[in-house]
Amino acid sequence: MANYIWYSGATDQTGRALQEALGLTGTRNKPRNLTASDLVIGWGTKIQEDVNLGRAKVINHPNAIRNNRNKYKALEIMANSRDVVGNVKKFKTSNQALHAIANDELVLPVIGRRNYHQGGKGFWLCLTHGQVERAIADGAQYFQNYIDIKTEYRLHVFDDSVIKAVKKVEAASREAWTNQRKEKIMDYATKNDWNLDDDTIERVLGILVKEVTLPDYIVRSNKRGWKFSNVRVQNLSRNLKSAAINAVKALDLGFGAVDCAIDHGENAWIIEVNTGPGLQGTAFDVYVEAFRNKIAEIQRPGPARRVANAARRAVGAAPVGEAQQPENNQANVQVNEAALVHMMNAVNSPEEARRVLDLMAGR
Repeated sequence: MANYIWYSGATDQTGRALQEALGLTGTRNKPRNLTASDLVIGWGTKIQEDVNLGRAKVINHPNAIRNNRNKYKALEIMANSRDVVGNVKKFKTSNQALHAIANDELVLPVIGRRNYHQGGKGFWLCLTHGQVERAIADGAQYFQNYIDIKTEYRLHVFDDSVIKAVKKVEAASREAWTNQRKEKIMDYATKNDWNLDDDTIERVLGILVKEVTLPDYIVRSNKRGWKFSNVRVQNLSRNLKSAAINAVKALDLGFGAVDCAIDHGENAWIIEVNTGPGLQGTAFDVYVEAFRNKIAEIQRPGPARRVANAARRAVGAAPVGEAQQPENNQANVQVNEAALVHMMNAVNSPEEARRVLDLMAGR
């Protein structure tokens, strides 16, 4: 029995941390020679083709992650779910967008996106038909009605429950913007062996930050003047929590970090679901606890196996899956596990179950 966490280059930082905390085997490639007793956790896995993991137990199958990575396909899946469709803004492909706007199926302003995007990349806010045409020429692949966001959240959903919630709040804008870009520049410099003067970097960034509008109320990312702040799960609206849980279920995922929002009309909207979010602090801790509990649940023997093992122990035989011990005179009894399971499935009370065990033990 082996437990794997399969991550990608973009999600390996948190993936490796979970690997260490949970005692898993980490990999960027498909685990080999999987058996029915093995477990695979997909953490932002990136694959080009569907994969077959055989009879292994899987939490977030890479095939479901692959569907979700294509954001247009993910919207289609959610829109086809009766439980989620009311929480997804209308959307159309770039080939359909202009016709949809002309027929009021989409209403300006709209947001243009690429099928595969991350953060604020591949993003176009379009206020006019002309801007939609330009976005299509620049590479926008689909368009969606704009959400007039009042508050944006990230809800971490695990096994049909919200286990952690944060909302986006304004950061100390100029300082945060400058520090983030300085960190990125220094990272590039280190990787490429550039010799950069620290004082010069700060002077240049100090000039550039004056040209930026912060915080950005269109793209609410940490690079544009926003940060996450903890929220008590019980204080969230029932509609928002239900929408997030249903979105994860519709995408055939066991867990996900759901980016969602409440608009000024108090409506709940799903933006997207992340399958390999970066985790720190309490968010990391709650995932570790959730995974530990889920792994223990998956690997716990089922009722029939537990009953069979109890009966085998009662007559001195080794439990199923354990090495057989040398038999003695009192334990020279063969237990027909299939017959036992059949009988146990027919019992109607704990008292009847005890009678079956007594019978198998020869009492």
